[in-house]
Amino acid sequence: MEHPTQYVLQVTRFLDGLIEEHGHYLFMGFAFCCFVLLVWMFTRRRKHPVHDVSVVILPLGHAPKREPEPEPVLFRERPDF
Repeated sequence: MEHPTQYVLQVTRFLDGLIEEHGHYLFMGFAFCCFVLLVWMFTRRRKHPVHDVSVVILPLGHAPKREPEPEPVLFRERPDF
């Protein structure tokens, strides 16, 4: 029985060789599939109507400065008796 990393090494070597020899064909195939998928997504008829979506816009920038809260009584320094 071989160590599991040996199987991973064989698979990665196979994929590296496949990409070296046929990388441009793989790229063009994936690009074509993505293009077809996008065209299908934008041209299909919807079964349900699109509903309005509410959007919350958060303000950007620094938060307003606040006065620090007073320190709790338990953590204040007490005078020694």
